[in-house]
Amino acid sequence: MARWRQDKKTGEMIPIDVGAAKRDGMVVRGDIPDFISPIDGTIVSGRRQYRDHCRKHGVVAAQEFTPEFYEKKAKEREGMYTGQHSREETRERKQEIYDIITRAENNG
Repeated sequence: MARWRQDKKTGEMIPIDVGAAKRDGMVVRGDIPDFISPIDGTIVSGRRQYRDHCRKHGVVAAQEFTPEFYEKKAKEREGMYTGQHSREETRERKQEIYDIITRAENNG
């Protein structure tokens, strides 16, 4: 599964390997410290095991998201809590409620 990141200048999504090649030279990093997974409670040690763990559970490391992404999601959550929904979201929610009521009446 390819991993992607957003280019800060162009905003395009590029594969992480291509982004690393554009940098000036290679980067050598130390291994990550062991930690207990909050997902399943196993001990994860090393970058390879961390990548496998993320792939197994279908999660992405938080470091792969930009600060702009977090700001956008925070605004979306704020709008949800204050009741500011788009017309499409309101229509979908009403349809969902209608479907639930219809199923309950047919099964009851």
